[in-house]
Amino acid sequence: MIALAYSVTQFVVIFVAVFFSAIISAVAGFGFGLLSVPLISLAIPLHPTVIVSSILGLVTNLIQTYRYRRSALRTLVIRLSIGAIVGMPVGFIVYNVVSDRVLRLVLGGAVMLAVVALIRGLDLVHVGPAFDVGTGFVSGVLNTSISTNGPPLVFGLQARKLAPEPFRATLSMVFTISGIVGMSLFVGGGKVHVDELVASAIALPAMALGLMVGFPLRHRVSPERFRVLVLVLLVVAAVASIVKALA
Repeated sequence: MIALAYSVTQFVVIFVAVFFSAIISAVAGFGFGLLSVPLISLAIPLHPTVIVSSILGLVTNLIQTYRYRRSALRTLVIRLSIGAIVGMPVGFIVYNVVSDRVLRLVLGGAVMLAVVALIRGLDLVHVGPAFDVGTGFVSGVLNTSISTNGPPLVFGLQARKLAPEPFRATLSMVFTISGIVGMSLFVGGGKVHVDELVASAIALPAMALGLMVGFPLRHRVSPERFRVLVLVLLVVAAVASIVKALA
């Protein structure tokens, strides 16, 4: 029998955090890690938090990728994924050279500027494929340097004026590919332990319940409200990045 490393109270916090994060992820197509990491870290240390969030986030994205695979823009997925995979090794180098604080401040400021640009109606529909590869590259660098790969992808797809369904489906597919590569790095580096696997397994029902609640809601969100939700989540990501850098 495996002894539980965390208390009942800690597991309750993890369960609630995963539940609400899964709802937001199902509705918006992203945001699981953005919400789950700070919430789960209220109960357990940051290292196991990142592993648990990564495992459950990968499962969540796998489910959404399969469920909405017909809505994904495959050519766009390939461009973004190629960029992300190329950017991940660069992120490791950046992690060892640039401080976490500087990276998070730059990310927070850049995301805020991106939100302003989107609000003002930035339209990159006719920009060439190099933009998608570059967006994926930045996402990959951020993924392995500060574990925050979502904002560049969200900005890129919003700037291309994607409708909600292809936006969500394309994001989920790219997140799945990046998640598999990232999890392989975690496992290969010996970062995944029994405690994180047990916590993830116990939290799986919370994730399932969150998705069950969130999937029906996504069809009730109009394109206008969806755009507002995306912008709000981007602002949350920017503020969280800046606050963490200054803490």
